[in-house]
Amino acid sequence: MGIFATVPVARNLQVFVYNSLGREFFTYTVLFFIFAGLTILLYLFIFKLRIKKISQYLWLFACGSVYVYYTIKLKEHPEEAIHFLEYGLLSYFVFMALSRKIRDWTIYITSALLVLFVGTIDEFLQWMMPNRFWDFRDIGLNTLAGGIFLLGLWKGVKPKIICSPVKKISAKMLVGVITVNLLLLGLCLSNTPCSVNYYTERLNILSWLRNEESMTELAYKHRDSELGVFYSRLNLKELREVDLTKGKLYGETLSQDINSEMTDKELIEIYNPCANPFLYEFTVHLLRRDSNLKEITESSNTYERIKSSNIALKENLILERYFWNTLMYSGHVLPDELVSDLKKTASLWKEDYVSKTGRLVITSFNLRSIWMTILTILAAVWLSGMFWKRRLNN
Repeated sequence: MGIFATVPVARNLQVFVYNSLGREFFTYTVLFFIFAGLTILLYLFIFKLRIKKISQYLWLFACGSVYVYYTIKLKEHPEEAIHFLEYGLLSYFVFMALSRKIRDWTIYITSALLVLFVGTIDEFLQWMMPNRFWDFRDIGLNTLAGGIFLLGLWKGVKPKIICSPVKKISAKMLVGVITVNLLLLGLCLSNTPCSVNYYTERLNILSWLRNEESMTELAYKHRDSELGVFYSRLNLKELREVDLTKGKLYGETLSQDINSEMTDKELIEIYNPCANPFLYEFTVHLLRRDSNLKEITESSNTYERIKSSNIALKENLILERYFWNTLMYSGHVLPDELVSDLKKTASLWKEDYVSKTGRLVITSFNLRSIWMTILTILAAVWLSGMFWKRRLNN
């Protein structure tokens, strides 16, 4: 409940810390608690538990090192490292709660899957909040945080109470939590823009969800040797055909809407990905390009200027290469001199570019095949669980 309660205020808290204490505060705080926790565990290992097995100390340091590694790796978005504290502590509470009934090896897997469930609900609540987004990567980060802690418990601490043979209640719990997670995954993957439009039209009280960035979308992954990776609901042939046949109409229409002083949010609502995926993608690429051009002029930070220049350049390349007619008739072609300046500054950015114009995560499957896969796995899990429970004595 504490994790869920922070969702509405997390962004404001992040801004407050950034402005008052600096973004490094999150990194240093997490590192402090990691080292403090390791110190306490070492004290318990040596003076209380009197553990002499070197392997247990090695596992303890290995798990602590993984926490430190990912905390430092997340320095660009240091607030995400707080997940290690939240979900590490959560995994401990889940383990302690389950240990009252489950005292065999399945407790570690069941605990990790319950942490995964909470992490998924956490992300779902974020998706429902204004200016917060759904991200499968964050779910993975949450689960990793809990998983590392549980691994440290299993191989490092080795609690003596976890020594019983597997019981039927353990098997039932494990099968149940696998089932819940698979069904929740299927529902999340099914929550595409078209699905959102479908149920919000019938439940008008949820109409505000149409304004949220999509949770899941079906798309193609396009790799361009010059500009990097971008995603689209259309293949490259379809993109070029639509631009060639309707670019003039779309460009002039969009130009009128922009000149009518519509807000960015209103533009995206009109050209939504379900009604007109081509214009939606064009609009998002254009807005992302222009917002980063604005960042270049407003920022005094060299790193941010280089980063924004690279984003603006690559988004402009996508527009010129795959949306040229629409771009030209909309009147938003950048001057050659500005593009040349962007190239000079962006050349200092060495990382590969991946356009983030949407959370397009499904590039190989459709929803039908996804649900067929999930149901097949569920059938296998339940059948395996039935045979497993028959072999257990209690």
